[in-house]
Amino acid sequence: MTLIIALKCKEGNIIASDGRIVVLDEYRSDQKIYKISEGVLVGLAGSTGVIKRIVRRLSELNISSLSSDEEVEKVEKTLAEIYKYHRGVYGDNFASKEDFDRQFYGSMLAIDEENIYKFFFDGYPEPCGDYEAIGSASGYVRTLIEGLYDGEMDIQRGLELACYCILQAMKVSRDIGEPIQLGSAKGGEGAKILDQQAVEEIVKKMNGRERVLRDVWNIISRDPKLQEEIEEWIRGKTSLLAKRQSV
Repeated sequence: MTLIIALKCKEGNIIASDGRIVVLDEYRSDQKIYKISEGVLVGLAGSTGVIKRIVRRLSELNISSLSSDEEVEKVEKTLAEIYKYHRGVYGDNFASKEDFDRQFYGSMLAIDEENIYKFFFDGYPEPCGDYEAIGSASGYVRTLIEGLYDGEMDIQRGLELACYCILQAMKVSRDIGEPIQLGSAKGGEGAKILDQQAVEEIVKKMNGRERVLRDVWNIISRDPKLQEEIEEWIRGKTSLLAKRQSV
């Protein structure tokens, strides 16, 4: 019931999530992005109770970043301890390890200003490239990002791209819903979670931009000649941008 996205930007990294959870077959909202230290944010997909325990334990580590093996191992060992504890306490209530994992197993994206990591709830860490998505509709979202991602984008553009992807994912999956949550880790500024007003402004901007694009398409689809002229203009702009980026 969760979508988490992380992107690398030229002056730092961003993380984003939807806000929908299900409690007794009822849709509700809850926090999914957390600040566990001055430099690190995490977004978690999994059982809410397990997430709360993980966040409490990770916050006690006070890791400064994810740039050293030592810091990553602290996270890895803490997650493994929590998973082992749950297996010991609740494992006998399930017919198999697979049944247990379906209830308690999840994953987490963690960012600092330089790194993106994916951690599974048993502790296993995977360093990520320029972007990653986990949870509901994550495959669809990775396809969107692949076509739109630009490694030279600043943090504001990164937040807008992540927000756009979540809004699109809401259209294809009922498991994803508002409120959208956004955070960033920027060099010299540390990690922060955006307040709801700032998030709503980005959502409003993205919804407005989509309406404009829809209106433009409705106009040009009625005029094939105008459509050809606009497509030619876009190809020219795209070619110019590609040349600038290759210099």
